[in-house]
Amino acid sequence: MLTNSQVLHEIMHEEWLMNFSSWLQLRDYMEKVVASGAQQSRKKQEGVTALDFYSDDLKKIRPERISDIPEGSVAVVKMVGPMMKYWSWWFQGADEVVAQLDFANDLQNIACIIAVIDGPGGAVSAIPPFIDFARRKKKPIVALMDQSLSLHRWIPDAIADHQMADNDIVSRFGSIGVMSSWMYLGKYYEDLKIVMEEVYPEESKHKNEVWRLYKEDPEKGKALLRKMRLAPMAQKFQGAVKAAHPNLIEEEGVLTGRTFSAEDAVRINMIDSIGNMEEAMSMGLALAELS
Repeated sequence: MLTNSQVLHEIMHEEWLMNFSSWLQLRDYMEKVVASGAQQSRKKQEGVTALDFYSDDLKKIRPERISDIPEGSVAVVKMVGPMMKYWSWWFQGADEVVAQLDFANDLQNIACIIAVIDGPGGAVSAIPPFIDFARRKKKPIVALMDQSLSLHRWIPDAIADHQMADNDIVSRFGSIGVMSSWMYLGKYYEDLKIVMEEVYPEESKHKNEVWRLYKEDPEKGKALLRKMRLAPMAQKFQGAVKAAHPNLIEEEGVLTGRTFSAEDAVRINMIDSIGNMEEAMSMGLALAELS
C-alpha cells in the first residue's frame, strides 16, 4: 500500500493515461491527503468490495467459503475511478485489481469474469500488470463499461474477450493518448530568494537531461520529453488498440485522443455491443461454453 507521501509523489511525477480535466481533479485528492491521514480515509472505504459473485442463473450470492461457490458461477471485478499501479486509501491500485482477477481466474467453479469499468484513466505504470495478467488468463472476460477512457480504455483491450457499454446515454470511450504534467516552482523560489543549484559530473551528463534542457529552453525540454517518453508510450497505446480491434475504423481522432459515445464506439469497432449486467453475464457464460 502506498503511503500518503508516495501518493503525492506519484501525482506530481507520474506520466498519465488520463484526460486533462480529470487530472486537474486530482488536486482535490492532494488536498485530502495533506489535510487528513489514512485513518479518516479508511473509514470512508469500509464496506467497499471489489469482487462479487453470481450464480449461473444470474442471482447474486454471498459465499462464506470457496467451497460455497457453485459450479458455473460468475465473478464480477470492479475497476472504478482513477487508478495507480499500487493501492492506497486514495486510489484503486492495479495490484489489488489484478489480484482479484487472479483469484477469480484460479477458482475452479468460476465460469467467467465480468470486468466493470468506469474511470477516466490513471497512471501509465498501472497498465503492465494487466498486460501480464492477460498472458495467464484462463477464463473469458466481458468488460461492462460506462466511462472507458485512457487507461480504462487500454485495460479492456488488454484483457477482455467482449467489450460492452452499459448504457447509451453517458458512456464515453476513447481518450487514447498520453500526457505529462508538472508544477514548475522556479519563480516561486526566486521570489523567496532561494537559489537551487544542481551539479553533475561529466560521467552523468545525460542524467535529468529533460529537466536540465527545460530550464535552459522550455520548448526544447518539452520536445525532448515528447520524443523520449511520451511519443513511444502513445505509440504502444495505439498499437494495443489496433491489435485488439483489427477492424477499427481509424477516422479522425480515434487514435489521437478524441472520445466517443457508445453508439459511435460500436460503429467504429472500438467496442462490441451495448447492454447491461445481465446481458454481460449471459455473454460471459456463452463464451465459457465455447472455450
